[in-house]
Amino acid sequence: MAETLVIEWDRDRLIAAVGSTSGSSVRVRASVAVDRENGVLKASELGEKLRTALSTADISATEAIVVFPRHQVTFNRVELPNLSGDELPDMVRMQAATRLTVPVESVGLDFVPQPVAPGAQTRDVLLVTLPQKHVDDVHEALAVAGLEVAGIRISSFGIAEAVVNAGLLSKKVDPQAVEAIISLSSDSIEMIFMTGHNVAFSHSGASWSSLDGIEQAVRAEVSRARLAAAEDIGEYAVRRLTVIGSPDVSAKVPDSITKRLNDAEVVRIDPNGTLVNGHLAEGLAASDMLAAVGAIASFQTTSVEAVDLANPRKTPEKKDYGRLKTMLIAGITVLLLAGGWTWRSDKVSALNKDATALADEAADMKDAYKLGKNDLLLDERLTEWTDRDISWLDELKKIQEIMGSTERVFIREFKFSLRKGDYVATFDAEGYAKSSRDVEDLMRVLTDAGYEVAANPIQQTPRDPDYPTELILEVSIPAPKTKLVTKQKKA
Repeated sequence: MAETLVIEWDRDRLIAAVGSTSGSSVRVRASVAVDRENGVLKASELGEKLRTALSTADISATEAIVVFPRHQVTFNRVELPNLSGDELPDMVRMQAATRLTVPVESVGLDFVPQPVAPGAQTRDVLLVTLPQKHVDDVHEALAVAGLEVAGIRISSFGIAEAVVNAGLLSKKVDPQAVEAIISLSSDSIEMIFMTGHNVAFSHSGASWSSLDGIEQAVRAEVSRARLAAAEDIGEYAVRRLTVIGSPDVSAKVPDSITKRLNDAEVVRIDPNGTLVNGHLAEGLAASDMLAAVGAIASFQTTSVEAVDLANPRKTPEKKDYGRLKTMLIAGITVLLLAGGWTWRSDKVSALNKDATALADEAADMKDAYKLGKNDLLLDERLTEWTDRDISWLDELKKIQEIMGSTERVFIREFKFSLRKGDYVATFDAEGYAKSSRDVEDLMRVLTDAGYEVAANPIQQTPRDPDYPTELILEVSIPAPKTKLVTKQKKA
């Protein structure tokens, strides 16, 4: 089986591993660690060190997957209307503009759709962002090392993939009953909440300084993760806790750790041999390789939906209905010409036939006329349909451009709904502003752009001293007006 090169891109070092899946585990053929010298190296200098280290370890490849640790990225759970998968990318990007505290252009982002309950009107996505500078550094360093970037993944999804690949998690999806994973590596503690084979939430924290401090460190991170998960995914119950680490480390985590996790069953896994096999470089433990081996497994057999900041989900290109219309009209024209030629041939032949043949010919002509008329009617309806087609995502982008980006106004939630009559739809925006004047300015901008803004009273709120004014907008989107064209008669 073909090998995959994966590079874990941590603050202090890079861990490069090349390997392939072997049954329920991953066999690492070779691995190497590259010291980042406290982060002072430029991307090009780091690329040179990486190229030398790979050559020394006899690792050759043309491309690599890069994995960033959880603590270097930001997770946001975003609720959206229950749209189709093709409509999600643009909608997620628009919502990201209202959720993030930095411009969307300054981050690399991707998302993972969460399971949708039957009959639900909304759906959640897990939005993941990484500073664009880190993405640019990866491309520059790997280019110097002679590698192409095959993907940029996140450790949480790699660890989950390694566990799922080993058959340690049930695939049954129950949003109210999750399975938790704690990964105990030498430099971090990472906790992941799973619903089936989907990552629903993840949290990471600092590691321990000595073996005697493991229990206290794990308890602290479990408490933080438990509270953050409840705020993010709502009510849940942990069914089982899987602790992954070397035996001397996992043994320091008592079963009582689950007192705050519904007294869930505790399962301890030694990753060496269970999840990871093969050659590990000096100073590297199997628990340090979980994200890398998970990325190797996912590159060959994907079981866990993951983000890829180098190849994010995008909206498919729209179908060219104009071209379809042209082809349809051309087909109708050919059909009518063919029908006319057939009619002419039949007419000439009919001159030598009797009245019965003439009657049959008349019937054929009538049928051909009906066929041509139906085709022309179909063309008219198709034209009307394409003319009235409305791109919802384009309308949402237009609204975003009109509203612009400013630190004076903070919008925390958009809600969209249909509206009958002379309107396309309505949207409600809720948030906060620095002053009443900022709210009035925003209402005026939308009104000048042709939208109808309801005159809601502007109220003050003590919730945030920096944004003391409450923002509540009810905006109606008028339907496009049809232009009437009249023909002028010649005098």
